[in-house]
Amino acid sequence: MLCKNSANQDICDIPQQEVYDKPAFTVVVVGSVDHGKSTLLGRLLMESGAVEVDRVRRVETICAAKGSNFEPAFLLDALEEEQSQGVSIESTHCQLRYEGQKFQFIDAPGHLEFIKNMTGAASYARIAILVIDAVEGVRSQTIRHLEVLAMLGVTRLLVAVNKVDKINYDSAAYHDICAKTQELLNTLKLDCDHFLPISALNGENLFKASENLPWYSGKTLIQVLSELAPPAARGCNSGYFRMMLQDVYRFGGERFFAGRVVSGSITPGQLILFSPSGKVSIVEAIISYPDEKRELAVAGECVALKLSEQIFVERGEIVSRPDQAPEVLDEFIATIVWLAEEELELGAQYILKIGTAEVGCSVYAFTSNNESVDLLNRGDVRDVIIKPSSPIALDRIEGTSGLNRFVLCTKYDTVAAGSVMEEKRIFRGMPVASPFVQRENGYLERMVIEAAQGHKAAVLWLTGLSGSGKSALAKALEARLFAAGRTVMVLDGDNLRKGLCADLGFSREDRAENIRRIAEVARLLLDAGTLVIVACLSPYAEDRDRARSIIGEDDYLEIFLSCPLEVCQGRDPKGLYKKAASGEITSFSGLDSPYQPPVHPNLLIDSNQMSLDQEVEAVIALLRSKQVIGTAIGRIWPAKRPNTSQSMAREVI
Repeated sequence: MLCKNSANQDICDIPQQEVYDKPAFTVVVVGSVDHGKSTLLGRLLMESGAVEVDRVRRVETICAAKGSNFEPAFLLDALEEEQSQGVSIESTHCQLRYEGQKFQFIDAPGHLEFIKNMTGAASYARIAILVIDAVEGVRSQTIRHLEVLAMLGVTRLLVAVNKVDKINYDSAAYHDICAKTQELLNTLKLDCDHFLPISALNGENLFKASENLPWYSGKTLIQVLSELAPPAARGCNSGYFRMMLQDVYRFGGERFFAGRVVSGSITPGQLILFSPSGKVSIVEAIISYPDEKRELAVAGECVALKLSEQIFVERGEIVSRPDQAPEVLDEFIATIVWLAEEELELGAQYILKIGTAEVGCSVYAFTSNNESVDLLNRGDVRDVIIKPSSPIALDRIEGTSGLNRFVLCTKYDTVAAGSVMEEKRIFRGMPVASPFVQRENGYLERMVIEAAQGHKAAVLWLTGLSGSGKSALAKALEARLFAAGRTVMVLDGDNLRKGLCADLGFSREDRAENIRRIAEVARLLLDAGTLVIVACLSPYAEDRDRARSIIGEDDYLEIFLSCPLEVCQGRDPKGLYKKAASGEITSFSGLDSPYQPPVHPNLLIDSNQMSLDQEVEAVIALLRSKQVIGTAIGRIWPAKRPNTSQSMAREVI
C-alpha cells in the first residue's frame, strides 16, 4: 500500500480506483437542448448491456407511477431537478465497452444556462458527437457549443442527425441539414469525420443498420467511434511523454511520484524532467495499483514512479523527457469563453488550472484588432493575456497531451475555460503589466510640430531580402530629406540588434518581438513629428501587419525592394549568404527560413533594375502623393550605391 506524505505523517489516502483506472476513449456529447443527447447515451447504455436490467425496470416503474412514457434519457438524468425540468444540468459521465474498447461518454448539458458545465465536460474530451434535431436543425446553442469545441481544441467531430423518424426518414431533408452544418463547420474551421442519421429513441443506426434508412450505406455510430479511437485509448505509446503529477506518496521511507500519463510512454531506466521546477532523475521502477511493477506505462494509465534520486517536487509538475520538455512561460495568450455572471475586469486575479497545476494569475482582455477592452461578459469568447504569478509548464501547440487547455477559477467558482494559443508574444494595443500605467502626452501635439516643421511625420518601412538595398536606400533618403531641412531618422535593423534587440535571436517568436520593438520606437519618433525610415528585413507578413497596427494605417508606408535571390547572393555586402552556405548562419531568410513578400505594398521598387537615384525619386513621389512633404525639397546628386563617398549638393526642385 502506498501512503501519502503530509506534514511528516503517513496517511493512507490514495484514491485507488480513481488514480489507477484503465485507459478509455473519452467522448463528449453536445448539442442544443432537447435534441436528444441524453436519449442517445441512454440507448447506447441499454443496448451495450452497460446498465443493469434492474435499473431499467426501476426507472420504468417510476415512469409508470408518474403516468409518463419511459425514455432512455431517464437512465442518465439522476438529479431530481433534471427529471422535473427535462434538461441536463450537470454533465453526466458513463462508460461502456464494445469489442474490447472502453468508451467514456460525457453527456454535456445543452441548456443555455448550463453552458459552464458543457465547457467543463468538453475540456476532458478529444472527440465530440454533435447531436442535431432533424426537425429543428442548427440552433443558436448548436453554434455556441461548436465555438467552445473549437476553442478547446477538440479535434475530431461526429455529427449525428437525430430524430430522423420525425421527418419520415427523408433523405433530402437529412442532406440539407448536413450541408448547412458543413457550412457552419467551415466557418469555424472545424473538421467533421462523419455525418450519420440516427433515431436515438428507437435505437436506429446506433449498433445496427436501420431498415428505414435504405439510402444510407455508411457505418453505424458505434462502428465510427471504434475507428476514431485514438492510439492512446488503444494502449499505444506514440507522442511526447507527458505525465501530470498528482501527488507524492511515501511508503517505507521511499517516495513514489503518482500521476496520469496523458501522452507517450515511459520505461524504467529513462531520464525524466519535472517542469517548471527543472528537477531531473532516473525512473527506477514503475508501480501500478495494487502493487504491480511495470516495464511500460502508456497514455491513459495512472502509475507511480520510483526514482533513483529523492528529489523534492510538488503536485502540478509536468513529467517529460528532457529532450521533449514542455514550455515554461510567465505569460501567454489564450482564447477563453467567459462563464461567470460577473464580468471579467482588466487586471483581475484568478486561479489558473492546467492539468494538476494551480497558480494565481492576472488576466487582461483584448480584441482581435488590438483595441483593448476592459470587460468580458458571460458567454463572450475572446483572446486574453494571462500572466501567472509564477512560471507554469504547458504545451502551447495542441497535441495528444491536452496540456494547452485550462480553466480559470475563483475560490468558489469556475469562471472561464480556454486553450493556449501558439503565439505568446504581447503586442501593441494589449495592456501592460499594470493596468494603472497610462500613456503620457508631450507638451507639444504632433500636429503643432508638423506645422512648425513644414512637413508631416510618417514611417517608411523598407522590407526586402538581405542584399536588396534597404540600407543603401535608407541612407540616400536620409541625406536627401535632411538636406531639404526635414526632420528624419533611420532605424536600421542591424543597429537595433546591437542594442535594443540584442537579447533576441532569430526564432519565429524572436523575429516577431524584434519587429514589435522597432515598430514601437518608430511610433514614438512618429509622435515627435519625425520622418522615420525603417530598414529591416521583416520577413513575415504577419509581423509587418502588426507593425502597421502599432504605427497606424495612415502613417505606415510599406516599401518593398524586390530583387532576385541570386542577385542578392551575388551582392552579399555583409558576407551573410556566404556564412549561411557554410552553415555558420542558420534560419536565414530566403534560404532555410521563409521571406513573405508584401502583396500590396505602398511602393514596389525593382532594385535589380532601378538606380539608387531612381529609387529615391520614387519614394519622394510617394511622400508627395500622400501629402507628407511638399514640392520644394533638396536633392542629392548623384546618388550611388554604398561604399562610395558622396558629396552632397542641394538643388531646389
